[in-house]
Parts: sequence; C-alpha cells; structure tokens
Amino acid sequence: MSTNSNSDESIYLQIQDWLIEYGKTGNHKQKKRLMNLIVVAMMPVVKKIANSIARRAEDPIDDLVQAGSIGLVKAIERYKVDLCPKFRIYAGYLIVGEMQHYMRDKVSLIKVPREIIELAMRIKNFVKDLSEEEIDNMTSQKVAEALDVPVQKVNTAIDVDRRKKIASLDEVINIDGNKTSIGDLTPAYDYQEYSEQKDMQLEIDEIIKNLPTEYKEVVELFYYEDMKQTEIAEKLDLNQMMVSRRLKKAFNYMYGIIKKNNAD
Repeated sequence: MSTNSNSDESIYLQIQDWLIEYGKTGNHKQKKRLMNLIVVAMMPVVKKIANSIARRAEDPIDDLVQAGSIGLVKAIERYKVDLCPKFRIYAGYLIVGEMQHYMRDKVSLIKVPREIIELAMRIKNFVKDLSEEEIDNMTSQKVAEALDVPVQKVNTAIDVDRRKKIASLDEVINIDGNKTSIGDLTPAYDYQEYSEQKDMQLEIDEIIKNLPTEYKEVVELFYYEDMKQTEIAEKLDLNQMMVSRRLKKAFNYMYGIIKKNNAD
C-alpha cells in the first residue's frame, strides 16, 4: 500500500471515531459540529463521485456535489457500525443515490422532443457498428457529420439518453449481506434539506476561515480544491508526509474547537 493510501486510511479511521462520538452525544450543537467536521473530511469523496457521474454530462458539478452532500449528511445521521464497518462504503451508496435522484428528477422535468428521442436511437445504431478504436476516437462533431445533423442536437440526444440509463433507484445493493435498494436509502429531498445543507456549508466556511494559517492552507486545498495530498505537497513544496500531518493536526484543532464550544 502506498504512503498516500495509508494517509487516506488514517483520515477514514479518524472519521470512524467522530461517527462513534456523533452517535453517543445527545448535544445538538456538538452533533452539528461533528457533522461539519466529517463533511469536510469526506468532501473529496463526494466531489470525486460527482465528477465521475458528470463526466459526459453538461450538468453543473456544483449541483451534483450539493445533492451528494445531502446523501453524505443522511449517511452520517443514519450510520450504524454494525450495518457496515466502513463508513465510506455506506456513505458512497447514499451519495450516489442522491446524485442519481437529482439527475432523474431533472430529466423528468424536461419534455424531450420526439426528434431528439429518434436521433438518440439513430446514434445508438450508428455507434453499434463501429469498432472499439473508432468509438474511442469518435466525437460529437464526427457523429453529427455522419448523420447530417447539427452537433448541438447530437449532444442533446446523447445527454438525454445517458440520463435515462442512470441506475434505477430500485436497484438492489448488498451491504455486508443485507440487501436493500438505493431508493430505500435515498428518499426524496426537498427545499428544507437543501436549506439545511446550505446553512451547514456556511458554518464550515466560517470554521475553516478561522483556522491558523498553517492549517487553513492545507484544509482549503483539500476541501475546496479537491486536491490529493500528493498534489498539495507539490503545490506547497512539502513532502506528502508533512501534508498528512498538517491535515491531521488541522482536523484535531477543529475537533478541539468543537469540544471547547460544547464545554462552554
């Protein structure tokens, strides 16, 4: 296992400790601060999933990240270690589910013209006869030229067809031997949930803004810029181990604030 993997694993182990304390405490403010801390540490996972889902879409990454953040919050609220020992696996299902839910809801609000649906079928038939090498080198422009249609319509047809193929919320998944569906894990979100998520974001921003400079820099790159520890090390001219230690100290500092505020 690489040094970076070991460092990432240490962060996940720390998250597990925070989750245990989150489950034990009955103090609402402490719960909220612990949740914010976990969200900061897990945000690179949310962004990675969002980028993966939106890789071929025109959907704003920020919208998917927001939907995924709601899934992460739900995971924190519902997590039980006996359900799934590794939180990031359990959270991943809910994060993906919320993003899928967002995409499905969005496409359902769009009345797709019949010509676009027919074009999507033509594109599928066209691509079906291509070799793997031809598919790898295929672009929307080339498809448009081959089918003699505007490239914008090709992009629209591809995007609509891709959204319809998003995994069903009825898809059964297995979490440590317990079968459930993504739909069961991800009930519909509403304005209230988005509002609460926005409030949480503002509080996280405030916490990070008030961190000491040496911690603030690495946390900002980790949380806002979605940079890996090796990338942060290169940007700040540090070695990866130093970045890992600073992140750990930063999280401990933030946790210290949580404990102090709770005591007050």
